[in-house]
Amino acid sequence: MHMIWTSDLNTGIHEIDVENRKIVDYVNQLTDAKAVGDREKLGEVLELLLDYVVNHFLFEEHMMEQANYQFFSAHEKVHELFAKKLADLRGRYQAGEDVFAELIAMLSNWVDNHVRIEDQLYAESVQDKIEEEGGETWVAGVMKKLFG
Repeated sequence: MHMIWTSDLNTGIHEIDVENRKIVDYVNQLTDAKAVGDREKLGEVLELLLDYVVNHFLFEEHMMEQANYQFFSAHEKVHELFAKKLADLRGRYQAGEDVFAELIAMLSNWVDNHVRIEDQLYAESVQDKIEEEGGETWVAGVMKKLFG
């Protein structure tokens, strides 16, 4: 069953919303690969997802830090734990274990709880910083600084 992006997942920060939607896209790619029994594709998507979330977290954390979000450290720690768990699942998958159900449950929980609730908590701080710094050009500058 595919995961569907709903408006209550939006933070109001365009770049973050686009990036979070990509996580949902990866979940759907994993589901499609599993449905046709394509273990190789499942592994490829899992690799892409892990790489993606690490970069996404760097961007999100930099924005929160620049905006002086008061719970930045706690949010960063949650990201770290999630990335470690995802890396662990990748390792278990590469060792031949079927981790699909656990992976999908973890990702669904992430979207339902972290994106829907936790990301909303920093959105106001970041939006205030965006307005203070002149709008979306600040966000583009953050992206360029981090990713070239």
